[in-house]
Amino acid sequence: MSDRIERRIELPTSLELAWRAVTDPDWLALWLADEIHLDPRPGGEARFQIGSETRTGWIEELCPPDDRGAGRMAFWWAVDEEPASRVELTLTEIESDRTLLRVVESRPLDVLDLMGTPLPGHGGAAYGPALVAA
Repeated sequence: MSDRIERRIELPTSLELAWRAVTDPDWLALWLADEIHLDPRPGGEARFQIGSETRTGWIEELCPPDDRGAGRMAFWWAVDEEPASRVELTLTEIESDRTLLRVVESRPLDVLDLMGTPLPGHGGAAYGPALVAA
């Protein structure tokens, strides 16, 4: 089994609409999961319902499209006690009506020494990764 999956998809839409498709929970639910609850800010909670499976996690990074025509969102997710995966969604404008979406999912937590770090969230602190040694 690979520790990294990468896909590139050319979308026939503007960067603005593509950004909405990867950051708005209602739009994300059209292609990523059946139901999504997302607090779109660094440290924000994320929950993805895919069939009977629930993946929970947090937002690591949210960089809206800039003047170079690129934007990025990264989040972590896991099912129950599984090791967490990091998912990075990167958008790059090709033309005004074409955007490249790059999706990378990796499992770097399996090989790092980590400790829990409190992260803000609904109902109190949740715990996320913090690198203490490599």
